[in-house]
Formats: sequence, structure tokens, C-alpha cells
Amino acid sequence: MMPIREVIYQKDFQSTRYCLLAGDIGGTNSNFGIFELRGTVPTLLISLHVKSQEVTDYATLTAQLLRFCKDTYGIVLRQACFGAAGIITSAREHAKPTNLSVAIDARAIIEKTELETLVLINDFEAVGLGIDYINQKDLISIIRGGPKLHAQKACIGAGTGMGKAALLWNNHFKRYLPITSEGGHADCAAQNPLESKLFEFIQADTDSLNCPVSWEAVLSGSGIQRMYRFLGTQKQYQYTGISQDIIEHGFKPDLISSYAQKDEQCLDTFNLYATFYARCAKNFVLDVLALNGIYIAGGIAAKNIGLFRKPEFINEFTRCGRHSKILELVPVTIVADYNVSLYGAAAFLQLNQEGVL
Repeated sequence: MMPIREVIYQKDFQSTRYCLLAGDIGGTNSNFGIFELRGTVPTLLISLHVKSQEVTDYATLTAQLLRFCKDTYGIVLRQACFGAAGIITSAREHAKPTNLSVAIDARAIIEKTELETLVLINDFEAVGLGIDYINQKDLISIIRGGPKLHAQKACIGAGTGMGKAALLWNNHFKRYLPITSEGGHADCAAQNPLESKLFEFIQADTDSLNCPVSWEAVLSGSGIQRMYRFLGTQKQYQYTGISQDIIEHGFKPDLISSYAQKDEQCLDTFNLYATFYARCAKNFVLDVLALNGIYIAGGIAAKNIGLFRKPEFINEFTRCGRHSKILELVPVTIVADYNVSLYGAAAFLQLNQEGVL
């Protein structure tokens, strides 16, 4: 049996008539939400969390989750949608998450559980759909800009990996719909000698000397680790108790970020990281002409909102020669609700039933 961590959002389940299971399967965590549909708005009742690296079979895990919900709360689940970090087959039945060794097969899960329907979607397809359903107080404005009615939007986010999606206005359904992307694996570009040296360090550290450095390699949690270690080879930093703590804990990204205001090497790491994050956001805005704004999701952004208010981020985001004035008017927003993907997966089921998706 997998250990399951549980978070309760609504204590009264007596009025629950129709519930569904939403999932967000990433390289570090597999998160699930039990939603009730009240009208057309999904309401999160409970979230359940397991470590992805401990999952050997998603059919067995799903069966365990369904039994837990039935035995603990009397909730019987028949419909599910899982967002996964990777490419989804056109039939939305199979996915091999980029940073996991275990595949997700919807048909195999249905055969081994009481589910009648299971749809798989890309994790940032879920983010794009979920933005409209979370508490709008969890959308933190970094650059207010000048929104353009019905112009394209975009969302990106780094965590264990790096995801992207474009959001296009559909005039028939009067809403934004996501276009999936694997742009997190596109080549990242160095702009000066220090950044070129960083890329050489990343290639050597990952044993990928013949492989271009991707945005994911730089902006993921492991990218923060490598960035910190690389800077230690370029400058003689004072060795302190903070340095020792970071080394002893395996260069954990959360630890490096927590010391960013107290330690010079941590500060330099996040200044450089902010520059690359802004460059990634800027490039994607230009790629899809997201004049109505870009949303930055993912665990790193939600935990480090101050990072995006740094001059290193703001200046790099708007640094573009001929199009700098355009970028200054593009709204930049942090998505601070980590459950946004769960809301998006739940919304997908509802919109799919309505014929929107």
C-alpha cells in the first residue's frame, strides 16, 4: 500500500451528489483531488498526495485511491482525468511522463478499477484550464501591463521539469482553450561568456556533451542545484555554516532559495536563475504573441514570488530591442495555487461533457 497524505478542504460531504477524480502526475509528486460539481464549477473537497518515484503501477495506485475515498468518505468515483508531465497520445489514453520510468495507461487503469472514464491530458493543458477556476487572490501580479481583449495568453512553469502551453481565445465557446507544447525541452540560449560556461558545466554534469542545453535543464529544480555548484567554480565564496548545510542536504533547491537573502552564493544563484526564467517567459510570449499575458505556475514560482520582482527578471523580460515596448505592456502573473492543475483536470471533464473539448 502506498502512503497517502490527505488534505481536507470541505468538511461537509452530505450534499455531495456527483464527484470526480482529478490527477496531476509530475516527476516528484502525484497529486489527486476529489471534486464535486456544483453547477458547472468544480469544488475541491479533498486532495491526496503520494511520491511519484514510489509508484510502480498507476492502476494499482488508482484502485487504492478509489477504495480510500469509498471507505473513508463514502464517495464512489466513476469519472477521472489525469494531467501528466509529458506527451499524451491523440486518443488521450496513454502517457509516458518525461521524468518518470512508469507509464500511465488509461485502459489498463479502467480494467483494474471501478472507473468508467479516464482521460489523460498534458499537465500544462490542465494549468491553462485551471486558471479560471482557482481563487483569483492566488493570481499575483508582477507586471500589470496593458491587457488586450481576446489576444493570446501563455503559461509556463518549472518544478521537477519545465512546461509550457499557449492559450487561444475561442469565440464560439467564449473562453480560452489551451494548446499543448513541449517547449520546455527546446534549446536554451546563452548570451554571454558566463552563461556559456554554465552550459558547458551542465552538459558535463549530465553527461550530455553532445546534447543542447534545454530550458528544463536550466530552470528545473536540478538546474538550480547545478547553477549553485557552477557559481562555486567561478568565484571564491566564503565558506559558512550555510554552505555546509546546503552541501550536507544535497544542494536542495528549496534550501538554496531559503538562504538567498543571507548568503552571497545563493543570492547570485537566484539572480542568474531569475534572468533565465525571464528570458524563457519573454521568448514564449514572442513565440505565441501572448499580448494578453503570461502566467507563471509551478512549485518554484509559488514558493519564490519575490524572485520575479527582482530587477534581473523585470529587465530581462523587457529587454528585446525592437519589441521592448510591446513586452512592457504584457501582463506577468504568478499562479500561487499549487492545485491549479487539479482544477484544470476537473474542468476538462466538465468541458468535455459539454462538447467544448
